[in-house]
Amino acid sequence: MQPLLGSDPHRVGDYRLLARLGRGAMGGVYLGRSRGGRVVAVKVIRPDLAEDPEFRERFRREALAARSVGGFWTAAVVHADPDAEQPWLATEYVPGPTLHQAVVDYGPLPEATVRSLAAGLAEALGAIHRANLVHRDLKPANVLLGPDGPRVIDFGISRAMTGKSLTATGMFLGTPGFFSPEQTLGGEIGPPSDVFSLGAVLVFAATGCGPFGEESTAALLYRVAHAEPDLSRVPAGLQPLLAACLAKDPATRPTTSAMLDQLGESSPQGNQWLPPAITDVIAQHATQLQQTANAPLPDTPPPQPVAAQPKPVTRAYTQAQPAPPAPPAPAAPTRDKIVPARPKQTAQQQMALARVRKDGPGPVFATGGRTRAALSAIICLLIVFGANRLYETQGLGGRVSADMIAIFRLGLLLLTISAIWSAGKALLPSLRLKINSDGLLVSRMGLTHEIPWSQIQRVGVVGSGKRTSVAVWLADGSAPNSRLWHRARRYHGGARIFPIGATGGWLTRRQETRRVRTALAQYSTGRYDARIL
Repeated sequence: MQPLLGSDPHRVGDYRLLARLGRGAMGGVYLGRSRGGRVVAVKVIRPDLAEDPEFRERFRREALAARSVGGFWTAAVVHADPDAEQPWLATEYVPGPTLHQAVVDYGPLPEATVRSLAAGLAEALGAIHRANLVHRDLKPANVLLGPDGPRVIDFGISRAMTGKSLTATGMFLGTPGFFSPEQTLGGEIGPPSDVFSLGAVLVFAATGCGPFGEESTAALLYRVAHAEPDLSRVPAGLQPLLAACLAKDPATRPTTSAMLDQLGESSPQGNQWLPPAITDVIAQHATQLQQTANAPLPDTPPPQPVAAQPKPVTRAYTQAQPAPPAPPAPAAPTRDKIVPARPKQTAQQQMALARVRKDGPGPVFATGGRTRAALSAIICLLIVFGANRLYETQGLGGRVSADMIAIFRLGLLLLTISAIWSAGKALLPSLRLKINSDGLLVSRMGLTHEIPWSQIQRVGVVGSGKRTSVAVWLADGSAPNSRLWHRARRYHGGARIFPIGATGGWLTRRQETRRVRTALAQYSTGRYDARIL
């Protein structure tokens, strides 16, 4: 949860908004509280979609249908207003992380948990399909892990995003790697499409990676339609079921009822269905929810005690008393000189004054490699020392030519320079990147470089392998400048500001890349571009 920004609404319908939960393709998501004290998640539609009457009509129909879904494992829709200036939708709030966040932070789930997850999600999809709805965008980010089981969110609303409103923004419906071949190829979409997406979600939960990899959008679209899924890391007991879910032909995929028959009695049981680390996170979410929901509202100050007024003195009058003379009116203040009004700040000046709070909540990423650099420096120095000792003790000076001696000394010089360079890298503190609701904060040795979101037009993760980096493009068309302690490398009109590839080895680098993408999608308020390569 993040505090509300000045641009965020503070009330939607009968719900008072308490905090920001995130942002999706349709708009912002907030934690709200009803007048009766019920806590809900409120999704407020983007202004550009709200201006489209066709979208409003689709939103009205789908919101009405979604309220009829009554499954155990869905976040119930409790209220919606498609006729508001910005249409909104209120659903049950689930105090827990998304499946995507849990797997990114804590790794793949054990087989027993994946089975429980599969049973809960299959039952949720069954309820959605019985209401004549198709989810169309089932993905790890649309599955919440609650204390007693999973919850599917955003069901029935995805279809409202189809049509010219979505096409005009240059986006497409669904998430590459998790939607079905018929969605990719423009075919008819029905319940089997959701079953395919469920299979892809379960592969991600079991392995930490989707069944078609994590390549570019174009590569994922091709693989979903034409390539076989990679199930090599899926537990053997789940492979037949997930392979059937991921079949290219919709007619051969199992129904949700058939999936439940195959899974048996695997539904989540109590609050122990998840690994302890994720259960602890859910408990923290519940505590934070209670604190936020019980916090006093900023626009309703506590009542102040009223000081007792002295009792007026009564007098007996035998005749009317003359009214006391009115006090003289105070003289109007005079000014010795005219003070000009302070000019209003321009948008550019306000952007320049924006700050990124160091203590704002948000993940921190740091470069690594200091241990390897120190080891490299030690090895180089040992080689130089050993070569010198060999040269002195064996008396090689008189038995080799002057050219060979020159090459020998040049090699020692290069090794010495390499040792000094590696020692410098080992002694230099790590470069750190913090991502929070204010922007990006790059720091090293107490020095900071702030890049507020108001100055950023676009942000994304570029490159691959050791060259993976966070890149930003500023709103004024310039690129962030380098510092003596922080080098910003130019990149296609923007600049690479943080080397994710330097955070560790292959596995660490991969995990940190996922965490960075998740943090940018959560905090960048629509500026994160997942399609940047």
